[in-house]
Amino acid sequence: MNHFEIINNNDDLSCTLVENTFINHYMPIAPGDFVKVYLLGLKYCQSMNLLSITNKVIAKSLNLLESDVERAWKYWQDQGIVLVDNSDSDNIRIKYFNIVSLMLEGKNVKLPENQPHKPSAAIKDMYKTIEYMFSRPLSSREIKMIDSWLVEFKFSPEIVTLLVEYCMEKKKKDFNYLNRVAASWYDQGITTYEGAMDHIEKSNVRWTNYYTIMKFLGFSRQPSKPETEFMDKWFETFGMSMDMVMEGCRRMSSIDKPNFKYLDTILSSWHKNNFKTIGEIRDEPGKGAPARNKKSKQDENPGYDYDLLEKKLKEKIWSDNK
Repeated sequence: MNHFEIINNNDDLSCTLVENTFINHYMPIAPGDFVKVYLLGLKYCQSMNLLSITNKVIAKSLNLLESDVERAWKYWQDQGIVLVDNSDSDNIRIKYFNIVSLMLEGKNVKLPENQPHKPSAAIKDMYKTIEYMFSRPLSSREIKMIDSWLVEFKFSPEIVTLLVEYCMEKKKKDFNYLNRVAASWYDQGITTYEGAMDHIEKSNVRWTNYYTIMKFLGFSRQPSKPETEFMDKWFETFGMSMDMVMEGCRRMSSIDKPNFKYLDTILSSWHKNNFKTIGEIRDEPGKGAPARNKKSKQDENPGYDYDLLEKKLKEKIWSDNK
């Protein structure tokens, strides 16, 4: 019995076959990053030395986010030309269909229209508003990116306008940043204007709390990711109030360099002891907080108005335009 094999040790000398049906009908209207994912996956399908490739590897190869790769597979599966088989939780199989073969077999494959629909009045108004906010015409790349939010994420023109306004209020005008925010909203299931407004309100409260804590601890910078993870744990996992967290900050006055790990030790101790109010902590200080090496300034000045201090900190946050 004869076995046939092509020996090629240089991947650059190989070639990948792409159906003209894909090039002519699917590629022109698909988001560019999704086309890159499709083509790279197609190359893997036709490779003689195929290895298991994770979405993380694909994302790194194409300089994309892993969530972008996952959305790409969903997009092509919705188009009916790819099947994502995740029946095995440990191994996801991406199966490519031959598009023309599907059509010849009588499968219900509807070719997408090459020409986009005529934009509605609401979409035209959206672009005019965004151009007014940027004080310049949008580039073709920026228009394509916004179009992808409307098509891929199913955002309404109102949500897109709100997203751009939200980012610009944060002094963020780079469209790559805007695109990351749009993807984040989509991943969180934000699909309505009301949902977007609720998300923004909660986000503003969260970041106000972040900066209040950072200011109190003497940090005049944006919190790092590990620091926001600590704070999210205190507020969301522990369900602590801002007053409880600020009380923990005051207890750290006994150390020379306040840090989040030490503060987490204090708050975790309170959570473990099921303390819900500051009164419970003060009633049982020995159980509520780790032992301190020296007397704090707060103990020396029991009449200090912490509520007034917190109010002034919040006012300063907004005056600094953070």
